[in-house]
Amino acid sequence: YTFTKALAENLLQNEAKDLPVAIIRPSIVGAACKEPLPGWVDSIHGAAVLFIAIGKGMLRVMKFHWNNVLDIVPVDYVNNMLITIGWITALNKTPFPVVYHCNTGSRNPIDWGKLTGFMVKSYTENPFDEVFRSPHVVKCWPFLMWRFWQFILHYVPAYFSDCVFSMLGKKPRMVRNYEKLENTLQQLDYFTQRTWQWSNQNYDKLVSLLSEEDKQTFNFDMTSLDWDKYISTFCMGTKKYLLNDNMSNLHKARQKLKRRRTIRYTINFVMFLLATQLLYLRSHIAREVWSNALGMCLNWLKKLSAFVIN
Repeated sequence: YTFTKALAENLLQNEAKDLPVAIIRPSIVGAACKEPLPGWVDSIHGAAVLFIAIGKGMLRVMKFHWNNVLDIVPVDYVNNMLITIGWITALNKTPFPVVYHCNTGSRNPIDWGKLTGFMVKSYTENPFDEVFRSPHVVKCWPFLMWRFWQFILHYVPAYFSDCVFSMLGKKPRMVRNYEKLENTLQQLDYFTQRTWQWSNQNYDKLVSLLSEEDKQTFNFDMTSLDWDKYISTFCMGTKKYLLNDNMSNLHKARQKLKRRRTIRYTINFVMFLLATQLLYLRSHIAREVWSNALGMCLNWLKKLSAFVIN
């Protein structure tokens, strides 16, 4: 994909010097911010894959540096910049194609930590109609730790779910879904593990030529982007335009997510009790620790009860 784009640019720079041609290099193109509709997106590729996987509760651990910048730009910003570049290219002939960078990383950066935080927040407040688990992303680095948590947080629940599907007479599918997700993430590894810096000299020249009215009509000012609001809009767009969820059933989706979270906490608590009970039976030290911890909890509950009564 990136190689063929480089070939196309090279072809234009060598063969189109006498033509009114310009090159725009957008970073990762995301859902629309405002036009044609807030959150509009029509393709499950690139960033949309990550959004849906996190919203579904499938993607719990990723291989990236938490502070790396994810350079994503709304599709309507790209379109507005394309129109403006077409206008200026027609007016000012240059001896070679001018390259314009359309990105947020240099003007209004957002790192992976904030991005995933906004996504989890949005999908928790406005969940999909059907989810595998509640949205959550674990920071994980280096590679060996990522492999460990990938197995624990992805494949263990997947195999468990497939066992349940088999017992119910349904076709197992979760392990296969995770294998597909793994293949997709491997294709994005090169981009998710690096931060990119781009020159915006031509971008600045282009903005300086616009009137205030044109800046409003053809807005591509990256500094005006409110990330919290935009990520929420993007999340709602994946729900509405890609998965075709019924937007009037949001209250039911929230209730279903709450039930799943309660079930998960219950299972985790039961597993913890079984593990500690096993240690309790096999280890004298574990029995002492368990008894002391239980005594502390009972004392704390007594104090809390007395405080509430008073």
